[in-house]
Amino acid sequence: MRARVTKDFGWKMRADILRRDAEQKLLVPLREHRWTAEIERVVEEGEYVVITAERNGFKRRLALVYSSGTDNRVFRRLDEEVDLTLFNGQPYKLDEFTRGVSRPVRSADDFHHHLVEWNQLSIPDKIAPAAIHPEVAEEAPAGPRERRLLSEVPIDAIWSRLSRLKSATLARKAVDARAAASGFQLAAASLQTKGDGLAYAVRNAADYFALKDVGNLSQRILNLYYGCLAFAFAEMLAASDGPAELSSIEDMTKQGHGLWTHDGQDEGFGGLAVGPTGSGFFLNWTQSMGVSPVATMKKKPRQASDLLAAPEGSWATMEQLFARIPEVGDLFEDVFSGSPAWVSPSIEHRANQRTGLFGGNDRAETSYILLADDSGRMTAETLVGLRGPIREITPLPSGSRARHFRAAVDHPDAEYWFSTLDVHRSPFGMGGLILPLFGSVTQYRAICFVILYGLSIVVRYRPSLWRRIQEGDLDHMRALVEAFLTTVERVLPEQFLESITGEKMSVGHPASLLG
Repeated sequence: MRARVTKDFGWKMRADILRRDAEQKLLVPLREHRWTAEIERVVEEGEYVVITAERNGFKRRLALVYSSGTDNRVFRRLDEEVDLTLFNGQPYKLDEFTRGVSRPVRSADDFHHHLVEWNQLSIPDKIAPAAIHPEVAEEAPAGPRERRLLSEVPIDAIWSRLSRLKSATLARKAVDARAAASGFQLAAASLQTKGDGLAYAVRNAADYFALKDVGNLSQRILNLYYGCLAFAFAEMLAASDGPAELSSIEDMTKQGHGLWTHDGQDEGFGGLAVGPTGSGFFLNWTQSMGVSPVATMKKKPRQASDLLAAPEGSWATMEQLFARIPEVGDLFEDVFSGSPAWVSPSIEHRANQRTGLFGGNDRAETSYILLADDSGRMTAETLVGLRGPIREITPLPSGSRARHFRAAVDHPDAEYWFSTLDVHRSPFGMGGLILPLFGSVTQYRAICFVILYGLSIVVRYRPSLWRRIQEGDLDHMRALVEAFLTTVERVLPEQFLESITGEKMSVGHPASLLG
């Protein structure tokens, strides 16, 4: 009885290996080439599996034996039943075991050669019948478009695509295309007013951004702030479920731009506090992005003690705002002593293993990533605030002043971990995961808008503070501000182009890897 159990166990193990290798080496490539293929049977006597495959009415049967050292009688039997016999592993005295066999007997690793031949026989013409590709034979469902832009000056390619939206006709087409991709049906009147408002808002934004080269730093800040505001108008109008006309957004701004400032506790630039109001444009804009809830105060603070009593996350200092801009991270470290509010994510190769023991279906539902903080100032407690399915934040040795953390990211419904996280992409190569602002805002363009608002307030209403930044004891802040403005001029047009059109942009230089 014991011997029988041992034999049965040995066959079960080899049968599992046969099924696994048949799936990986034969069924997967067959199905990839649109063959209908399945295991017909698994045979214990002789230890092999038989597979049937059919494409375009052309049928083939093949067998996979556990070893080339299989009894000759098995090979002879299969010679009469299948078109091709394959074996696992390396050949061992193959001529001896296959004597008298007329059909091919090959290693399973060589199957591709036969698959190419079968593909040609099953579809001798240049074009495959529609039935071979039923998923494309039917009308494909609408979806967002991806634009691939190459230019010697990438920002010029961005602006050329934005400039087309200055035309009311093309703006209406863009709104209509975005609605169709989202499954919306817009009324003709809404399409008309949305397109007209979008075109005006984009023209307005372009006019402000075109003045970026003015020599006056104060005017440059104001131009970019109002240009960003105009782009935000355009984004809301372009959304299928957004306002139907420009006047609706104007009504929002009658309550203010939705932000406030307070000199803070130290009355310096870094301590200047900025927060959202419970009404007005900013809150409406973030809600249109799907951001909720945004932490707000019931009323604007009148004194520093009001800030201390405010709900957590309902305001941030200028230092904390600049901490969320990866592109100026090095200057932030030079100017401020606080911790940055972003971290650079990448796959942590050592912590990830193939989930299939034998290399089968190994798409992981959890991936371990590395979170790197080059400043060396962040802590695991700080990173707890990151949005998304992140857990198990564990400090790791870095071998440098940087701080490294390992974290698990659950992504059961996505193939890749980064699909579930709001990772900021930057043409400057300084992308990252940004800690949310005001409790829930991670959109980079919205964070930049808040910073520009704070700067515009300083420029217009804090002349003594602004003079210190321009030419006084706070002139080190000026370098940070100028670097931030340069970042805004390059990054925000691309981000707004994506948010307005609903299209993904891949932008690069012709000589880059993108080309």
